[in-house]
Amino acid sequence: MNVAIVIPFRDRGNDPLRPANLRCVIEHWDGCDVPVWLSDDGRVGDAQFNRSQAYNRGAWFVDADVVVFAEADMLVPYSQIRQAVAMAAAAPGLVVPFIQYRYLTPEDSGLVRAHDIEPGDCIPESTMDNGESIGAINVVSRETLDAIGLWDEVFEGAWYDDVAMKIAFEVCAGPTRWVDGPAWHLWHKPGLGGSHLTAEDKAATARNKERLELYRQATTPERIRELTAGGH
Repeated sequence: MNVAIVIPFRDRGNDPLRPANLRCVIEHWDGCDVPVWLSDDGRVGDAQFNRSQAYNRGAWFVDADVVVFAEADMLVPYSQIRQAVAMAAAAPGLVVPFIQYRYLTPEDSGLVRAHDIEPGDCIPESTMDNGESIGAINVVSRETLDAIGLWDEVFEGAWYDDVAMKIAFEVCAGPTRWVDGPAWHLWHKPGLGGSHLTAEDKAATARNKERLELYRQATTPERIRELTAGGH
């Protein structure tokens, strides 16, 4: 069985911690014995980052039976990834390779990047338990990915696309499954709030929130595939 890791990333140049986190994440995945592909969204400069475009470009490029779509600021134990891959290969549906999302502090994130501390030894700034966090790392089979058609490229910027795509996978391929264990988020400037966000950043998030409602109303695989193809 072929497995690949796809990391979506484009440096918009407005937060040096994001490329620093990416370097740390790539170093982490280097020990997993699975090929890692860095995929951008084809845009340039400070244009809104389109995670779905990056995912679609990566999925088209890699030859894999199971794809691990992993954010550029997330760390997770290899054992959980192996378990998630096996689960994704065994039955259709989205698999999330953790059940507890741990937000590291800015200080501990710096220590992890410097290899001065292991993420598991950090006291997180906050946590999300019992599978409340989704989207940061998605493990799916090629069959499951084909069932939704595409990652919806109408979403851009931050927030709400992950919730929408969880709905898409559940309607088209069955219930989401989780692997017991933690994942760690390396700190960077947040995408939801803060003085660093531009008016367009906020507008993109608002558009995403509005589009999520279309997914919440969708009840059939056919309707989901209309949405993921860019429909309204």
